[in-house]
Amino acid sequence: MSLQDELNKVNERRQKLLQGGGAAEVERQHTMGKLTARERLAKLFDPGTFQELDLFIRPLRTGFDVDDRELPADGAITGFGEVHGRPVFAYAHDFTVMGGVQSVGQNHKVSKLVEKAIESGVPYVGMVDSGGIKVHDMFGRTGFRPVVGGSGMAFTSGIFPVPALASGVVPQISLMLGPCYAGSAYAPTMADFVVMRKGTSFMSVASPPLLKAVTFADVTQEQIGGAGLHAAVTGTADFLMETDEQAIETCRELLTYLPLNHREKAPVIDLGDDPQRREESLLAIDMGKPYDMHQVITAVLDKGKFLELQALFAPHMIIGFGRLNGRSVGVVANNPAVNGGALDINTCDKMARFVRWCDAFNVPLVIFVDTAGFQSRAEQERSPDGLVRNAAKPVFALAEATVPRVVVYIGQCFGTARLAMGTLRLGVDSVYAWPSARVARIAPGEAVDAIWGHEIKGADNPAEVREQRLHHLMETYMRFPFHTVEQLMAEDIIDPRDTRPVLIRTLKLLEHKSPTPRPWRKHSLIQR
Repeated sequence: MSLQDELNKVNERRQKLLQGGGAAEVERQHTMGKLTARERLAKLFDPGTFQELDLFIRPLRTGFDVDDRELPADGAITGFGEVHGRPVFAYAHDFTVMGGVQSVGQNHKVSKLVEKAIESGVPYVGMVDSGGIKVHDMFGRTGFRPVVGGSGMAFTSGIFPVPALASGVVPQISLMLGPCYAGSAYAPTMADFVVMRKGTSFMSVASPPLLKAVTFADVTQEQIGGAGLHAAVTGTADFLMETDEQAIETCRELLTYLPLNHREKAPVIDLGDDPQRREESLLAIDMGKPYDMHQVITAVLDKGKFLELQALFAPHMIIGFGRLNGRSVGVVANNPAVNGGALDINTCDKMARFVRWCDAFNVPLVIFVDTAGFQSRAEQERSPDGLVRNAAKPVFALAEATVPRVVVYIGQCFGTARLAMGTLRLGVDSVYAWPSARVARIAPGEAVDAIWGHEIKGADNPAEVREQRLHHLMETYMRFPFHTVEQLMAEDIIDPRDTRPVLIRTLKLLEHKSPTPRPWRKHSLIQR
């Protein structure tokens, strides 16, 4: 047989495997309003750049009738390609092949791909659409033996260890486009970013039938694991999308803000915005009323482009990515338009995790501050999550960070809220204040009560005396905005219109700053 004949035989087999579960299953996927795994990968990668790996894998022999079925690629497509000209690894569950169930062979392919991403220093994307675990493989007669990669890493067929190994090394993105239950849901939620599609993606530790069998409770997929739940209530989903196409396009956009790995910086992308641009609209903000901090953020960033994360979860805290003079920045901001921008369990957890991600991947932080302070209610303090425990998380994250951190005080921030949002003594590199800033180590009212409380209580007209003392304090000791710079809590009071050029100049100065020496350790212990 000639080489051409051998090649023809390979190509014939390849074409058969590329059909996945067949035309009927492809049509079923389309009827559900979902793209197939190959269609999804085609939209993720730049045309003509995808290189598939392990297409010809033979599924585990189990001794059951399932062995007689053709399961192309063992229900998952893996490979690498380019997104906006930069390398990316990806895997996609193929729901047309036995519902994309996660078999031993499939998990081997996926964990091998993630380890290749780690070795190569390249991000990876996981497209999740799986009916669960392939139960037959639990009784399989033969398995896959670990093989050793070029760096000595063992391909263990373990989808749970590899996200932990990749954490802080390469960016990890999960696109939840279909269901994922029980233990198989752990791996995608360990990713750095989670994109979920409304109506088709579900994620929970137990499926509704299992919950009913154990607890006799009738619940729906949406109630215990729907995309809306994870976007607005649990905070697990960073993005909530309507279609596969929107989810994939959001993933492509997100990758433009991220470096390839922890040793590099994000790419510089010039959007053509003048670094010296002054934004007149910022003077028109009525600081006497609740305003939307998005106005400030979009006015300052290049071309007003801001990719917000977790927009529906704890919306009084804003996090996301933007650019200043072409360079990626992580934005953290209170939003006075929602609950006065107050800090609570969810906002603190949301902020801390984002700060730590930006620090791990060399993305500078810009923090806009205007908060009513901590929402210290009895239910928050008594919550199993613990307000005081979560309040310490952003303080810890900012103190631990080594990337450039710049704070801009827009409005009020008093007492312990200052620590959560970052101070110079906490290690923040630069702090600026708008003329509207009202920042102090203690709130004026609290200071009056602490200093003159006894006098006020004993007065015939306590409200009037308290008001007099408050006026005296504000005129003599707390003349805002000067109090903030006089007490060295900020380094300058800037014209709001100059916020953009000031930030760009500051970040340019800090671009090559030397990291503060730290004691050696395996890792920190922020979670408690």
